[in-house]
Amino acid sequence: MHRDSVLTPMTSSIILHIEDKANYFGLVLKTKSEGLLLGRPEGASSGQQASGSGGPGAKPILLREACDLCDGRPKCASICPTQCITAVD
Repeated sequence: MHRDSVLTPMTSSIILHIEDKANYFGLVLKTKSEGLLLGRPEGASSGQQASGSGGPGAKPILLREACDLCDGRPKCASICPTQCITAVD
């Protein structure tokens, strides 16, 4: 929303992924400093995932701009209806 003035998953730096397990959701976030961050119920991990490793597809997010935290005021965290996205220092 920060870059395009519209909330759209097509250009977002965050991708929601669902794995084969029932009710198993996670997020992939593209950052400038750490590459891809993968948030799962078990915790977070960083770095790019090797292709063909069976996890969420990284290619769509690799083509997008990295998250810039909306110039210090992350809009995704402030508008998330379930508050599953939070910003911490």
